[in-house]
Amino acid sequence: MHDFLARIKAGETLILDGGMGSLLQQLGGSMKSSENNLLYPQVVEKAHRLYLEAGSDAIITNTFSLNGIYAAKQKLTPEETERSLRAAMEIALRAADGKHYLLADLGPSGEMLAPFGTGDKEEYYRAYRLQAEQMAEYAIDAFIIETVIDINEALIILQACQDAAPQIPVLLSLTFSSLKRGGCTLMGNTAADIAAKAEANGAAAVGANCGDLTPEQYAQIVTSMHEACSLPLLLQPNAGKPKREGKQAVYPLSPAEFAQQMQSCYAAGARILGGCCGTTPEHIAALVQSLKS
Repeated sequence: MHDFLARIKAGETLILDGGMGSLLQQLGGSMKSSENNLLYPQVVEKAHRLYLEAGSDAIITNTFSLNGIYAAKQKLTPEETERSLRAAMEIALRAADGKHYLLADLGPSGEMLAPFGTGDKEEYYRAYRLQAEQMAEYAIDAFIIETVIDINEALIILQACQDAAPQIPVLLSLTFSSLKRGGCTLMGNTAADIAAKAEANGAAAVGANCGDLTPEQYAQIVTSMHEACSLPLLLQPNAGKPKREGKQAVYPLSPAEFAQQMQSCYAAGARILGGCCGTTPEHIAALVQSLKS
């Protein structure tokens, strides 16, 4: 395989995977995504393989919730957290089989930094540094930081990854809730400011995932970022805005509709493309096909 960083710097299109939690449940796994690494490893591996069969160039490890801060909120001990993380890494390595890129996933803390919450910067750094160090022991191609709503938290995680493994590139993805001021997170961070700070602090790529926007709306976020930095841009939107049906969130976009809306994001400059909540291997397959036509 060609070097991951070289490919994204060259502006090549790379396809990531899609939603994980709902797919694991559909395949017979647990509602708590991280539990699947130890209880249902075959389900996690099958999910990875389904995305690869759909055309993904890279898979993302099932480690989104395995930073020490979030894991503690889920009543996991540090030992249980590490066991789940290492199981996830081994599963993903088997699925990738040296033929596909492997991105090590770091999700948000689930808390807010002071003064908006009780989160402590040093505690955040230590937790993410440990997670990054553990993941860097495996043959990963990049770290990917996802679904963060505060650029300050994102930059702490970025620094922790860089300090843990300076040779491994870091992709930075935040979640947006509004198109105001060219795109804003829930904390009021603008897309342009995020992109500029990501570049200034050494991220390998920057973009967005999840959130309250459709793929078509996210094209405006991509445009704002493209104007503010020269980094490769990534996008992993949900399959539309969720609708509540009973106790479940239902995402309305079909694979064909998702792929069609993603064309506007590609046109705006995003070249690292995938899906988040509500997207399936079928959505990724449709995306791959649409980019070929």
